[in-house]
Amino acid sequence: MLSRLVLLSVLVVIPGQGRQPSFLSISDHEEILLPSETQSAFTVKSRYVENESRSYILVSVQDQGVLQVVNVTRSTPNATHFLVVVQTYGPGDTALRVQLWDVRGERRWLVEESEAVHVTVVGGRASRHLSQRARDLTALALVIALPVVLLNKCAFGCKIEPETLRGLWRKPLPVVLGAAIQFILMPFWGFLLTRVWQLPQALAFGFILTCTCPGGGGGYLYALLLDGDITLAISMTCSLTVLSLFAMPINSYVYSRALGLSASLHIPLVKMMATLLSIATPISVGVIIKQRAPQYAQYLERIIRPLTSLLVVLGIYLGVQMGSHFLTGVRLDLLLIALLIPVFGLLLGYCFSSRIFKLPGPVSKTVAIESGVQNAFLALAVIQLSFPPAEADMMSVAPFVVALSAAGEMLLIVLVYNARKKSVRLD
Repeated sequence: MLSRLVLLSVLVVIPGQGRQPSFLSISDHEEILLPSETQSAFTVKSRYVENESRSYILVSVQDQGVLQVVNVTRSTPNATHFLVVVQTYGPGDTALRVQLWDVRGERRWLVEESEAVHVTVVGGRASRHLSQRARDLTALALVIALPVVLLNKCAFGCKIEPETLRGLWRKPLPVVLGAAIQFILMPFWGFLLTRVWQLPQALAFGFILTCTCPGGGGGYLYALLLDGDITLAISMTCSLTVLSLFAMPINSYVYSRALGLSASLHIPLVKMMATLLSIATPISVGVIIKQRAPQYAQYLERIIRPLTSLLVVLGIYLGVQMGSHFLTGVRLDLLLIALLIPVFGLLLGYCFSSRIFKLPGPVSKTVAIESGVQNAFLALAVIQLSFPPAEADMMSVAPFVVALSAAGEMLLIVLVYNARKKSVRLD
C-alpha cells in the first residue's frame, strides 16, 4: 500500500544523443520535489514506438541516503508510460539516471539515457522532527495565546473611534487602495518572482496563492505598535477578507493557467467566516465596554501594548514550531522570495498612500501594513483542501516561509521605530 501517492507527470525534455529524438519526458524544469519519509511516485512518459519489441526503463539514484527506487511498472499494461515508486528519507538533493531500453527476442539495446533529472526531498512529518519537549512547549504556548488573543482583541475594540469608522464609509480610498495592491499587484509580483527563479509549478503556485490572501489579525497588531490607524486596520482586515471570497478564485484561475496547472481550488468559506467572527466578536465586546463602562475600557487600553508585543513573540515561536517540518531544508532562493514579498507590499502600500494620494501618516502606515502582511495561514488552509497531500506539503512551504519572513521584518521595523521614538524624546 502506497502512502500519500503523488503522480508528478511533467514536461522536461531529456536531451538525446546526436540527432536521435528525445523519447522521455520527466519533471518540471528538470526537477522533482518529494516529501520526506514517505513513499511517493512520479511518471516517466515515453514516446518511443514499439514495433514487435518491448521497452522498459531503469532508474538509478546517485545518493541512496536521500531516496531509493522501490519499483518501476507500466502505468497500464499496453502503455509506454512508466510509474516510478520511490521511498524518501531525510531532506536532501540527489540526481536520477534514467535509461530507456528496447528488447526484441534475446537482443536488447540502450535507446536513451539521461542524468539530467534533479530530485529535492523536502521536510515531511512534524511528529518525526519535533522533540517531545518542543511539542509540550508548543501546546503550552497555545494555551497561553488563546485567552491573550481574545483579551487583546477586546482591548482593540476599546480603541475604535466611531467617528473614524463613519468617515471611512464616506471616503473609502484606503480600503480601495489596499484591495488593488493586495489582489492585483501582489499576486503579479509573486508570479514574477517565481518565474525569475524558475520555481517548480507547485512551489510557484504556493507563493502566488499566499500573495493573493488578505491581511490577517496581525495587521492591526502592527498598526498599534507603529502608531497606525487601528480603526482603519480592523476595517480593512474585515473588508479585504470578504473581498477575497471573489478575488482569490479569480487570481487562482488566472495564475494556475499561466503556470500550466489545472487543479480546482476549494475556498474554505467556513474558515474565512470563522476568521471574520473571531475578529468581530471580541472587538464588538470592546466597543460595548467603551460605551457602557468607560472606566474598564481605560484599563484595557493600558495593557494593549504589552499584550500585543507578547502575541508577536508567541506568533513567531508557534510559527517556527508548527512549521518546522515544512521548513527543513528550505533553499536560499525560497527564503529570498519570501523576504521580498512582504517588502514589496509594504513599500508599495506606503508609497501609493503617502506619496501619491497624500494620505495622513497613520493611514499610510496602515495601508502599507495591510498590503504587506498576508494571512498566510488562510493560504495554507486553501492548499491543504485543494491538492493531494504530498503535493500540498510541497506547496505549504511557501505560506510558512512568507509568514515567518513577514513577522521577522515587521518585528525589526517595530524595534527600529520605537528606538527612533525614544531617541527623539531624549533629544
